[in-house]
Amino acid sequence: MKLLPAAAVLRARVALRPRTIVLEDRHGTLDAGELLDLVQLHRRRRRRPHTALSNLPATAPLRQVLVTVLSGNGVLTHRADGGAGAPRLQRRGPLTPTQLLTLSDLARRIGLGPGRRVACLTPGVHGHGLLVALGALAIGAPMVDLSHLPGPERVALLHRTSPDLLSGIPVHLMDLLLAEREQDRGHPLHISRVVSGSDALSPALRADLARQFRARVHDVYGSDATGPLAVDGRPLRGVHLREIDGLIHARTPFTGRRELVTGPGTVTAGILTQRPDGPAGPLSPSGMLPDPVAVVRVLRSHPAVGQARLRMVEDVHAGIRTVAEVELAPSADGRAAPTPEALQALVRDRLGPASVPREVRLLPSDTGRTGPAGPDLSSPGR
Repeated sequence: MKLLPAAAVLRARVALRPRTIVLEDRHGTLDAGELLDLVQLHRRRRRRPHTALSNLPATAPLRQVLVTVLSGNGVLTHRADGGAGAPRLQRRGPLTPTQLLTLSDLARRIGLGPGRRVACLTPGVHGHGLLVALGALAIGAPMVDLSHLPGPERVALLHRTSPDLLSGIPVHLMDLLLAEREQDRGHPLHISRVVSGSDALSPALRADLARQFRARVHDVYGSDATGPLAVDGRPLRGVHLREIDGLIHARTPFTGRRELVTGPGTVTAGILTQRPDGPAGPLSPSGMLPDPVAVVRVLRSHPAVGQARLRMVEDVHAGIRTVAEVELAPSADGRAAPTPEALQALVRDRLGPASVPREVRLLPSDTGRTGPAGPDLSSPGR
């Protein structure tokens, strides 16, 4: 079966509408003609173009991701969000017709269509953000890049662009929800569809999102290895699921002919239900983060954070859990303090879901240590 050269097809589709806006972000708007000019410039600088998304920094904006993808040969190497370790590299070749059918079914069910503006909270260097970006570009849906923005800037850009669809992982959606409530602009924003993916979506967050944005909320379940599996529990076209001893086995166009185990769950009358202890949880079974020193380093990289440390505390449900204690820097410049959810999102973007502390406690800048709440993981020697 002939494979479709994804980068070449995308370049051709973009070229058909040179004056249409493909992206809006903190730097302004980018139309299709400007995007192709950047792609040609990028290709001239490289003798052998290759879509090396893995070489981009974790903070790469979506416009840089699009230029890198369209400059390549259709082979994608991006960061995959493994649930039990740091981000790993995932290599994807050109899409097959059966894979396209699955993705087309996904777009139809979540309401992604030509001309419908899509706001994305997830960085494009990761699988979730990349799938949204390339799907929107292929369909002709203008995008809004909300990734890597502080809460107030996200809210301002969201209100300025008024998207039809908002996509992100639960920790990003929670952070945006809290920022939207804190801003309290007086006129609630209506978003037709909110799409959550990658991590487990709690019923409480789903209800809050539906109320706040007057939206229809979709829970998309899947992984980098299997591709998207289901929308609101209903399997996508070409996806075959079965339950064996409480584990979900999946065979999809993205797995070839292999059947992969995706995690705990049930399949009843054809409806998939993921259990809370599925692969999306940020902690390893022991509660230990893969690289505590790297987590502290990322937390301290935030401009509003003065100091940070990690501790292990007892938990009646999980046994133990990791808590990040963050001391805020003096706010002499009027900088808004980050929310705990914003700091969790920062760690997830840089290091992956397995590195996200279960809880983040914000402390004022003059707070001293009041005694150990558990083993201190901040020192490289521990």
